[in-house]
Amino acid sequence: MNAPTLPSLLSGLAAGSSALADAPWWIVIPLLLPALPALASAITTLASAYSDNRAAAMRRRHEDRFLEDPDRHRAGLDHIARMRQPTTTLPPPPDPAAPPQQPAEPPTPPP
Repeated sequence: MNAPTLPSLLSGLAAGSSALADAPWWIVIPLLLPALPALASAITTLASAYSDNRAAAMRRRHEDRFLEDPDRHRAGLDHIARMRQPTTTLPPPPDPAAPPQQPAEPPTPPP
């Protein structure tokens, strides 16, 4: 995925602004309107990447603090180990070509 970076956004903005610096406003506005959704998308991508990186850094800081004194923080280390274990996988879906299973017959009541 090609995520936009801040330098690429700034260079594009600088190039566009220098080209449109001497243009009248009635030319500039129609040219800039199509760029607004792309700019919003780029800002959203940058914000989510920043947020993900910040959360990962906070997680690593907590783990490092737990590892400084493992006996004292055994519960936290156990929780981290549980969270990093792969989740249990679901059984595979039934094969559509296989014949359907008949339900078991209910037991007959005694006479």
